[in-house]
Amino acid sequence: MLQRQFFPGFSCNKYFMDVHFRGWVSYAFGLMIIFLAIFMVLTRFCNQGRPADKLKDGNIVLLKFRALLLSIFPQASEKFVFALLCVALIVAFVPSKYITLLIFLETFTRYSPPRKASTERWTRRLREWWFSIPAAPVVLEREKEVKKKK
Repeated sequence: MLQRQFFPGFSCNKYFMDVHFRGWVSYAFGLMIIFLAIFMVLTRFCNQGRPADKLKDGNIVLLKFRALLLSIFPQASEKFVFALLCVALIVAFVPSKYITLLIFLETFTRYSPPRKASTERWTRRLREWWFSIPAAPVVLEREKEVKKKK
């Protein structure tokens, strides 16, 4: 009943039956299996038997983002806030077609001869900034058990 109030022309059964009667279920199922196989092959070749290293790197990234968001390291957090503010202003005021154009232009000309030195310099600065943020360790505190004297 709630579905008819908010979406008057929408019926789940109509779309499911349409997919079933047109024979699209077999194509969807086959496509899903192909994507699963591609994912498994890519995972096999990219991981190269080191899933623990990826997990550790992921945890370090999460700890660094936690440190940035909680302003544990104020200087790094200020730079991060300034970068987020710049990105927010660009997204708010520049049309999306120009943003997309600039992203493609930057991506395809990043390592061209005129820009190679500046790209390497910015990459090095960003990497140094990222490695300067220590991964704040998480301290787990155990609750103290209160023992009653008899």
